[in-house]
Amino acid sequence: MIHPVRECIAKIGLSQNSFAVLNAISVQRLRDCLYGYTESIPKKIVSILVQQGYDEQEVQQQYKQWRKWKAEQEFLNSPAAHEGRGA
Repeated sequence: MIHPVRECIAKIGLSQNSFAVLNAISVQRLRDCLYGYTESIPKKIVSILVQQGYDEQEVQQQYKQWRKWKAEQEFLNSPAAHEGRGA
């Protein structure tokens, strides 16, 4: 599953820190988005993606799908997911 913001940063060829600094975004805000801690992609980051040719609705939908996938992966790898399985 592809995170749309990570994809854009890679496409541009920047590090996460450089992307944040060049676009006047808080590094912490960018990281919160990259780790899926925000419900949606923050408006300032979305506007940068749009400038790079991304569709706003599409990247928000892709981000929400990525967050759902990430949560499922974390659950599958958690000890709770393995409870009750014979050892």
